[in-house]
Amino acid sequence: MFLISEMNVAEGKNSKGESFLKGTFVVTIAGFVVKVIGSLNWIFVSRILGGEGIGLYQMAFPIYFFAMTVSQAGVPVAISIITAERVALKDIYGAKRVFRISMMLMVLTGLLFSILTYLAADWLIEWQLIRDARAYKAVVVLAPTVFFVTLLASSRGYLQGWQRMTPTAVSQIVEQIFRVVTMIVLASLLMPWGLDYAAAGASLGAFAGAVTGLIVLVYFHIKLERDIARDYGPALTPLPNV
Repeated sequence: MFLISEMNVAEGKNSKGESFLKGTFVVTIAGFVVKVIGSLNWIFVSRILGGEGIGLYQMAFPIYFFAMTVSQAGVPVAISIITAERVALKDIYGAKRVFRISMMLMVLTGLLFSILTYLAADWLIEWQLIRDARAYKAVVVLAPTVFFVTLLASSRGYLQGWQRMTPTAVSQIVEQIFRVVTMIVLASLLMPWGLDYAAAGASLGAFAGAVTGLIVLVYFHIKLERDIARDYGPALTPLPNV
């Protein structure tokens, strides 16, 4: 029996190792696909917007990246680590509790920094932190994206804590596809209205990508909940002294 127990433990470790390697491979391939799509996208978008239009587009993105980074503050990584720890202890209730609490926090911070980004757009132009006023529209349309990207990153962190890497890979590819299509279509349609509108239309690609990526993750979350109910039914109550 002792020998069988040791064999089971070894098999479990091998299974986890294989699962980790498979997940890493899937995410790596997805990252490569995303970069290829992104590179092809710039060929089309740069032809549509031209150098001046690309300049307006790029003026807005440092503000967006700053707000997005601060709103997340490393929480998605923490979610992944803590969730993995809870799952390893078979504390499924604890893992789900981590997700609920962290998502409430992320909703608040994402909403806060979305609003701040929107309200700060005028001030950034006035104080010439953004030197071209035509970039105002691009900043404004990126503001709500901060909220959705914050939720997107947190959801990925939770699923990764369960060693589920496929949701991250699929959502990244879907996000990038919708982002690129939206950028090209809206930039083309809005170009007759002026470069400021076209740059704003291209910026909306980030919003479209984040929303569709989040929808994909909702599907995987529902699937995870079904698997949890099937495999860990008795463990869905708090563990004593954990």
